[in-house]
Amino acid sequence: MSEIAIGKILLLVDGSAAGEAAARFAALVAGRAGASVTAFSVARAGDVKSELQAALAAAAAILGKASVAAETAIVEGHLVAEAATKARGYDLTIFGTSRKRRAGGHRPSFSVWQLAKSIETPVLLVPEEARPRIARLLVCTGGERYIEKGARFVAALARSAGAEVVLLHILPVAPEMYRAWAPRPQPGTTLVEGESRLARQLRAQRGIFEKESVPVTLRIEESDDIERSIFSVCRKVEADVIVVGSSPSRGPLRTSVLGNVTRDVVSRASVPVMIIRSSPKGLLRDLWTILKEG
Repeated sequence: MSEIAIGKILLLVDGSAAGEAAARFAALVAGRAGASVTAFSVARAGDVKSELQAALAAAAAILGKASVAAETAIVEGHLVAEAATKARGYDLTIFGTSRKRRAGGHRPSFSVWQLAKSIETPVLLVPEEARPRIARLLVCTGGERYIEKGARFVAALARSAGAEVVLLHILPVAPEMYRAWAPRPQPGTTLVEGESRLARQLRAQRGIFEKESVPVTLRIEESDDIERSIFSVCRKVEADVIVVGSSPSRGPLRTSVLGNVTRDVVSRASVPVMIIRSSPKGLLRDLWTILKEG
């Protein structure tokens, strides 16, 4: 029995094509997990709500076709504030991402970033072109202990979806001037079998998926271009979802810090991207362990 249950999903509906893709993905996830879905829209004060109401009805039809228990709700207010508050009562929030052409390439709208930063529970961002499929998840790990809560959530999702997981860790490339004497990174199987702190953390994370009877493959890459490596592996393993992490909540606004890699992955990905929240409770203990081991 999974330690984490995905019982309630919040689907943010805005009437866009990406929103329809998100609804199809929500129907898939909810159907596999046995979860209920609330299709939720936020209107600005004084706006005509007919378009949002039609979008909610369309989302409910998609969910109903998949035999998913669903309800709809619409409120007035500020999108990010209302969505962040509503999401606290749900296990997963799903919404679409429409990318716009900007300097430096395509970027999601500002509201997408604010939603991803402000919602405290896991979020799944679905691009318009994404197909509703969860057969393989690519989980990007930095090898840190405080991401384990997120790994357990992904394990529960993978188990309910009957999916397999590729656990990806990227090692930095040693500078050329140090290569003469610095030890070369060992192959993945050798590295993980060692007794370094990283090896123990990676084994523990792999064990989370094994405990849920989820097929898991640990993949070690060496690269200084993390984003490129993530997309390269995503293509090679034909991943349907990319899973990345965020830093702990900061300050009174309770927002998360989305690093450059996470932002770039969301900006470029043609498959859904799940952002899971790190749990900082073990961070000080980890730092103490590092000091002792040093």
